[in-house]
Amino acid sequence: LPDRALRDRLAKGRLVEEGEIEGEVRRMMADPRARNKMRGFFRHWLAMDEREDLGKDPELYPEFDQRTVADLRESLERFVERVLWSESSDYRQLLLADYLLLNRRLGDFYRVPVEVDGFVEVKPPAGRRAGILTHPYLLSANAYHDSTSPIHRGVFLSRNVMGRLLKPPPEAVAFKNDEFDPSLTMREKVTELTREDSCMQCHRVINPVGFSLEGFDAVGRFRTEDNRKPVNTVSDYVNERDESVRVESATDLAELAVSSEAAQRAFITHLFHHLVKQPMAAYGEGTLERVRAEFVDSGYHMQSLIVEIAKLVARHQLTEREVAGKESDQN
Repeated sequence: LPDRALRDRLAKGRLVEEGEIEGEVRRMMADPRARNKMRGFFRHWLAMDEREDLGKDPELYPEFDQRTVADLRESLERFVERVLWSESSDYRQLLLADYLLLNRRLGDFYRVPVEVDGFVEVKPPAGRRAGILTHPYLLSANAYHDSTSPIHRGVFLSRNVMGRLLKPPPEAVAFKNDEFDPSLTMREKVTELTREDSCMQCHRVINPVGFSLEGFDAVGRFRTEDNRKPVNTVSDYVNERDESVRVESATDLAELAVSSEAAQRAFITHLFHHLVKQPMAAYGEGTLERVRAEFVDSGYHMQSLIVEIAKLVARHQLTEREVAGKESDQN
């Protein structure tokens, strides 16, 4: 909400020029409420509050308790805030960062040595982690209680991160694990379940995304085998231009997302709607592409994107006020 300083500037007509608007926006960015606002955005974008129960089979994952879940959530939020409020504020690092923030308890669970009690940066072997795509909280949230779920992981990332539009399935088909050959891997089960042409219209997008993450089990731990067979993470992903792209790992998927205009539009659109509570189309044709171009030119600087969104809305409102004033004078 506007504070007294903002109200005073507005009352004195000091929020008309471009520099005045930007100066005020940047002042507001330093307010702790801006951090709270952005924390809410990332919780929404990453669907962190949509899964009430991240519990897992206690026989398979006895140490994955509520304390572990709480630590994972804090780890993810700390990571996002670290990237967002850094000097570079680079959106690409949300997807490409090769490290995790872990405390001692999480380090023990994920088999990575952590010598202190607080959260510290830990780098697993090269190529194993790719920002939010492989963060254990999201991997766990988008998995079954006793196994992975390439479909849940694929749908979540395709919609929220990759910016793909997925149609509702023509016929809902439940995944019933006990109906499959017990010797099959999860990938083989999903391939069999979605082999029909009517399913593959969407699953040609969903499955490669989910399969690229099969190197991580139901709690986000790295693995090389599933059901005593080597894990296969290689697929051909069909991008938004209907081109086939080979994806061999989560890192490949992250690099694909970073370069994807659809993914960039998705991030900007989600952020704009969270901040403004209105669709970008309400601000004129071509607004999204102009903002995206500025975002790319800025080096994918997320703080600058927030500033540009606020300035855009402020300019729009001032223009509407001027038009209304002229019409009133004419009347």
